[in-house]
Amino acid sequence: MNEITLNEIAGYATERMVWQLMLNLSDCRSQGKLQGLSPADITVAGDRFVAKERVRTEVGKAFAAPEVFNGNTSGATPMQSSATDVWTMGALAFYAITGVEVFEGKGGETQTNGTAVPRISSAYASAKLSTLIRQCLSFAPQDRPTKDEIQRLAQEALSSAVTPRKRLTGKTGKGYVSSLVKFWPEEMVPIILFCLLLLAPLRISAQATPTFDKTAIPNEMATLVMHCIDLRSPQNGAKVSKVLDRNMSWTMMDELSIDKDGECTTKEKVDMFGLNDVGFRLIKRHSGSINAGGRYRDGRDHRYKYSLIEITVKQGSTVSYEISGREGKQIFAIVPFEKDALFEASILKMKSESFKDKGICYIQLKQGIKRDNVFTLTIKNNSGKNMAFAIINYNSRNHE
Repeated sequence: MNEITLNEIAGYATERMVWQLMLNLSDCRSQGKLQGLSPADITVAGDRFVAKERVRTEVGKAFAAPEVFNGNTSGATPMQSSATDVWTMGALAFYAITGVEVFEGKGGETQTNGTAVPRISSAYASAKLSTLIRQCLSFAPQDRPTKDEIQRLAQEALSSAVTPRKRLTGKTGKGYVSSLVKFWPEEMVPIILFCLLLLAPLRISAQATPTFDKTAIPNEMATLVMHCIDLRSPQNGAKVSKVLDRNMSWTMMDELSIDKDGECTTKEKVDMFGLNDVGFRLIKRHSGSINAGGRYRDGRDHRYKYSLIEITVKQGSTVSYEISGREGKQIFAIVPFEKDALFEASILKMKSESFKDKGICYIQLKQGIKRDNVFTLTIKNNSGKNMAFAIINYNSRNHE
């Protein structure tokens, strides 16, 4: 099994894990060793984070302090080198919590004394941890805490009952189970289950009958589902938009005809993800196309394996959408705005199999299809109130 690095668990880290990261990195007394270290250089070893010896000479730009770029590290005193390490520690901790590189991945290169250091919402970190990370990312080395101060704060936090905070969507990784069992089992259960159920490879003997379950969901589709779940909280809109803007694998499923009988009108009250607003804002920002390759708002576009759309369904109503232009293996994820919503989803005109997990319905066509095949996706809202649903389609294009 490949080693686990901070890259793989970024965005899923609990507060206790980040305090442990800060404690282990502050314990490194080789001044200057940490500066510019990247998440790929931090590995999980039992119940600790370990900074690997780097064989490369270049620094991780996104995790390097401003003085690394302005040439103020040559001939630096041990205290100055330690402050440079501390900035990197803050950048790594910020990445572990949010799954996003600070200062848009440019590290301290563009940071000035007047640059605002981003705050971490109280939904994801305590005020104590958030304040420490902001101090570590101070532009002036003398404004940063020392490694001894960080170590003391981390030890105090770890000796008390630290409540795990909400985790953001980050990168998916490999099967980590055996390595993570020792890593704070009471807090690592969500990650272990996620890796077990979504990321671990499916091993089936020659005699076994394949089944459609969590192991069949592609990693990228699982990530898109989690982005939709994040959008249940409005404060995550900007973050999800930023992540989707960098993701070249999806397009809007804007070819679906409106179901005038079942969909809500603008006059009917319904809480929504805002998924379409995110997608269309990205399109507008890129002058009608998204990302360098140009993106069309159509799930039939042969360049994309993933398409998504948000629709609304009146209480007690059913909506139907004819879908075509797909090719190869097909999987749909139906994500309700409320996790406990009662609904049914099915595909007509084609044989399919489905399962539900945590309120999300996954449907897979039993056979690969051709571009001229047409099938119908239906969603029935039994929740007793108007409900928004995000629809995500994985379309293999026969390029698996």
